[in-house]
Amino acid sequence: MRKDDRQQPEQVDSEEKSTLELKISGMDCPDCALTIEKDIAGMDGVDAARVDFLNARLSVSGSRIDPEKIKSRVNSLGYAVDPVAADKIRKSVLQIPEMDCADEERVIRKILSSLDSVTDLQFNLINRRVTVFHMGHASALLEALRRDGFEATVVNVVRAQDEKVLPPWRLWSVVIASLLVAFGGILHYSNAPRWMFESTILVGVVIGGWKIGRKGLVAARRLRLDMNFLMSAAVIGAIFIGQWVEAGTVIVLFAIAQLLESYSLDRSRRAIKELVDLSPQTAIVIRDGSELTIPAEDVRLGDIVLVKPGVRIPVDGKIVSGYSSINQAAITGEPLPIEKKTGDSVYAATINGEGALEIEAEHIVGDTTLDRIIELVEQAQAQRAPSQSFVDKFAAVYTPAVVATAVLTAIIPPLLFGAGWLDWIYRSLTLLVIACPCALVISTPVTIVSALTAAARNGVLIKGGAFIENLHKVKALAFDKTGTITSGIPAVQEIIQLDEMPKDEILRLAASVESRSEHPIAAAIARHAQAKGIQTAGVSDFKSIPGRGAEAMIDGQKIYVGNHSLIEELGICNQAIDDRLKAVENESQSAVVIATPRTPLGIIAVSDEIRPDSRLAVSGLKALGVNQIAMLTGDNEVSAKAVGRNIGIDRILAELLPHQKVEAIRSLKSDYGSVVMVGDGINDAPALAASTIGIAMGAAGSDITLETADIALMSDEPSRIPWAFRLSRKAYRIITANIVMAIGIKAVFIILAVMGLATLWMAVFADMGVSLMVIINGMRALRTDPV
Repeated sequence: MRKDDRQQPEQVDSEEKSTLELKISGMDCPDCALTIEKDIAGMDGVDAARVDFLNARLSVSGSRIDPEKIKSRVNSLGYAVDPVAADKIRKSVLQIPEMDCADEERVIRKILSSLDSVTDLQFNLINRRVTVFHMGHASALLEALRRDGFEATVVNVVRAQDEKVLPPWRLWSVVIASLLVAFGGILHYSNAPRWMFESTILVGVVIGGWKIGRKGLVAARRLRLDMNFLMSAAVIGAIFIGQWVEAGTVIVLFAIAQLLESYSLDRSRRAIKELVDLSPQTAIVIRDGSELTIPAEDVRLGDIVLVKPGVRIPVDGKIVSGYSSINQAAITGEPLPIEKKTGDSVYAATINGEGALEIEAEHIVGDTTLDRIIELVEQAQAQRAPSQSFVDKFAAVYTPAVVATAVLTAIIPPLLFGAGWLDWIYRSLTLLVIACPCALVISTPVTIVSALTAAARNGVLIKGGAFIENLHKVKALAFDKTGTITSGIPAVQEIIQLDEMPKDEILRLAASVESRSEHPIAAAIARHAQAKGIQTAGVSDFKSIPGRGAEAMIDGQKIYVGNHSLIEELGICNQAIDDRLKAVENESQSAVVIATPRTPLGIIAVSDEIRPDSRLAVSGLKALGVNQIAMLTGDNEVSAKAVGRNIGIDRILAELLPHQKVEAIRSLKSDYGSVVMVGDGINDAPALAASTIGIAMGAAGSDITLETADIALMSDEPSRIPWAFRLSRKAYRIITANIVMAIGIKAVFIILAVMGLATLWMAVFADMGVSLMVIINGMRALRTDPV
């Protein structure tokens, strides 16, 4: 039976993974990028290869990378490598179980940043991970952290999402400490001998707080004012002034609160793990005519994978045999299954319907669309939102200020006014407990993680906290037309009779002639006939008429299929037909005329279909306060205005070249301060980059779109855009409420502590209680209504 490697972080000891970044020149199109990516991914020692086409960069990761062989392979494909960017930098992901709050993050940042070998750091506080880009071996990083009291391990994050962060001893230590302190309190209030209750409470304090004390000692040696030092100082001070019951109560309450906080944060961490668990652990591959069941990560590029009905697809690939409906909700968030046939692409973690499929593996475990989504979500977690930057700056001032106030509270009243030392020292100890800013610092990242995960579940990939916070504030939005508002695929809209011939017969004749053509409009007519169950006739003497249409013999009669110009050349156009054709063209539709040499038979109106929910998306955005909705397109003005009027667009700019779209975005920026651009991929990249926030449509399976957009809609549904605005608004409200709550309650207890109205155990409730409140409140973003 195969071991489930999701249950524990996978240790990378014998072969440490490294990353090679190369600058490539000579790539002219995305196909070039795909060629390089697939070729390099198949090399020995390479686990994954990814090409960023826009920035002309190749990123290669693996345990046995040979830079010279990779450069040689790239050169052999006809591309050049920039030698300046060919330095080998290792990427190590460190799991640090004791990185519980921002104070410890700052300490770890300082430790690692001081090492000459470290070039960059990315922190993920929620998952207790640090991604380190460095030269040399990771053992130097682990040793530096160990010297300061932090145990760390190198993990492989592709399949390591369910690490156990709450060992059983933590729960038992809290239970035993609670019982000892409670018993000591009973002894104290029943007038038992002093040594008896003091020793009982002391044992409880040691059992419940030894880990806090050890961390506090390391912090004291390093002259750091972190949570563990402040709590340790408060407990030791309480014992020093004879407040044994208070000291024991503080340790127990603090340990319980930390335990509850860990459980709460684990719920947030499990939200990402749910994405990982979508991938199946095994796959059935067909090799040498036999079906073999192997671990999913052992599937190789080019393998033929058999997917039976009702099971999840293990890799990204292309169907080579079979027909079925696929539930793609895991990737795109689409609620209804999508019909798939030979030649269509499918994604890992999606669920096969009723038919068996044979799939050629194109992206394997570690490099599938789902893996990229998980990686991008985790990267987004590491990015600081604007409110988080404010909180960090506030916390950096808050803690020293409160500690200084505590010191002054302890010494000034007794020295200057003859007040009692023990009373004012007790008040200062209460201030030390309140000085920890954990509740404030954790308030933003928990909310951001919850919102990112809720978005990913609904097929909306948001690249960072800044976009979550700021999206709902945007008052101007610009859509591309083709492939965004419209589907980008021509479809038959109407069949108009010009004589007595039935509509189905007109369609049959047109589809028969167009079956010999590869023009997109011809394909639309053929698809429409097929959908209606109309069989095409035999065709002979087919001739293409460049710029006007085509002709062929059907059932012994010559049939013409073409545009307005064709029937004018045939001399069979009259005023009535001319008016009908112009009416069709004014609706931004292409008019296809079917005729014999002497008689026009009918008109087929074909157009790029407006997506069913485009109108809903526009009305939803206006309801959310977006003041200006524009459409930027390279299409002709008549077509653009017809589509824009249909769905309620405010401003229509047509016949734009790419640089003119950028100018239009800048104009909207100057008028409204910020603007969102929505496009369907690489063609809209300049405008997406020029906007405040770029949203890409239909990003599933597209590496380039996933990398370039700030927000990627995995499906082709514009209605997900107003949903993202609503998520942004909800997350912003939660973050604001958390910050106000954390600062407000702290401020109240600081005043109460100075006035002598707050006790140590009340201060613990104020500190850790608020932490729990902001975590639970932040997790409400996970429960955002689905699209």
